[in-house]
Amino acid sequence: MLLDGKRGLVLGIANKRSIAWGIAQAVSREGARLAVTYQGERLEENVRELAAGLKDPVILPCDVARDEDLDALAASVKDSMGGLDFVVHAVAYALREELDGEFLNTSREGYRIAQDISSYSLTALARRVAPLMEGGGSIVTLSYLGGERVVPHYNVMGVAKAALEASVRYLAADLGPAGSA
Repeated sequence: MLLDGKRGLVLGIANKRSIAWGIAQAVSREGARLAVTYQGERLEENVRELAAGLKDPVILPCDVARDEDLDALAASVKDSMGGLDFVVHAVAYALREELDGEFLNTSREGYRIAQDISSYSLTALARRVAPLMEGGGSIVTLSYLGGERVVPHYNVMGVAKAALEASVRYLAADLGPAGSA
């Protein structure tokens, strides 16, 4: 059991095909106790159903676009788990219409949404969970090749993933010396 006694938080589970769900299953199988999140009532039932197969999960709501949700998430994790050893940020979103056609036609609002949910949310989350990693810890996120090169129909998500990757480097520089990166 590689993660026996470890405490983790996984964001981004939507259904049984979610990469976040595969990660949650793997770390749970290795002994970690998990808090998992759902975004909105539409996903709550799916996440609760899936999490029933985990050992003693903490299931919490969190819309990463809302600072008050991130504050409540950190407080709930601290109350229920005491702290964290790792966090998995597997959250990304863009409006469907922003993925069609040319990147040139990306709307200001579509760009803002993709950046906020897919990139900035990692920074906002890290600010709140880093204090819960008193003995050090790891924050992991997911990227894609579209953040490094043009992938047809990835458009605004490619730009958001590039920003996410840059954010990881800056967060590592800030948090690394404290042991939480």
